[in-house]
Amino acid sequence: MTDPARERYARVQAAMARRGVGALLLATPHLAAFASGARRVQVAGGGGTLPSVVVVAGAPSAVVFTADPDGAPSWMPSAAVEPLAWDREQALRRLAELVEPARGTVASDVFSPALRQAIGRPLVDAMPLLAEAAAPRTAGEVAAVQTALRAARSALRAACRAAAPGAPVAALVAGFAASMSGSGAGFPLGEGLVWRTGPGFVRLPATTALAAGDVIALELGFYLRCHAGLAGVTVAVGGGDLAAARRAWFVALCDLAKRCRPGATAADLRAAAIAAGARQEGLLAHGLGVGIEPPFIDLESEDAEPLRPGTVLVLVPVVGGFRATRALLVADGSPRWLEEAP
Repeated sequence: MTDPARERYARVQAAMARRGVGALLLATPHLAAFASGARRVQVAGGGGTLPSVVVVAGAPSAVVFTADPDGAPSWMPSAAVEPLAWDREQALRRLAELVEPARGTVASDVFSPALRQAIGRPLVDAMPLLAEAAAPRTAGEVAAVQTALRAARSALRAACRAAAPGAPVAALVAGFAASMSGSGAGFPLGEGLVWRTGPGFVRLPATTALAAGDVIALELGFYLRCHAGLAGVTVAVGGGDLAAARRAWFVALCDLAKRCRPGATAADLRAAAIAAGARQEGLLAHGLGVGIEPPFIDLESEDAEPLRPGTVLVLVPVVGGFRATRALLVADGSPRWLEEAP
């Protein structure tokens, strides 16, 4: 059986070759995991500002800096797993040594002045390359994301049940977390988002007590077997009729989904969202795989990268104060929903 992580690494190498990229530097944990196949490549205190993975064109594997060598895949040579250097200058020197022989451009997901100076070469944005490598997902990868989506939606329902008058926001997040263990999930996808809706959304701290009549939007997620799942919905605390707002959201969602075809750009999705009366709180749409991935689409971006077949896209329009997520697969022909509407 082919190792999915090894297949992903081959796709990254192919995208580098097509784009003339000689070296790829990654600091974002889930992007580093996608490109390298290593499960854990960052530890507390790393901060995500210094690359922890280096991929050189033509190399049999990435080079991974980690305090947890057990997270490296079995096909990665032991010499490609290097200990984290807590001395920042030493780490920068080692990154420069790895990149120096590479021919072609250097792509990165971080652009600190110290990194630019150490590399001594211009850095280009790695996101388009990674979006290209992520898009041609196998059926197994899509199924894994779909499983994570279902589990996240189930956990979100537990969070919504905790949304009672007087309950703190922390109780909702705790309800979601309690369902994680039952699904076999690992780490949360992030700290979670809870807003009080209205003309403008207000992010609520964990200690905020909910009041009867509050309308709140939630978005929570986690990692399940190395793939990300997340779910968002809007609920009325203490009960309330959100049917009309949900119907308006659903119409906008469907109008947006119709544009999610290969070759469509962020401009196409923005036009559909605006025409349907949608606005955004957070991203309008984003990719999903081993984490939240490109493309990242909002109502102000000017991204011209086309959608590719195989992209898992989470749509998040906001209409009439109602916000929810729903994921689809961009495919040749019509897109395919990967989950039921919330």
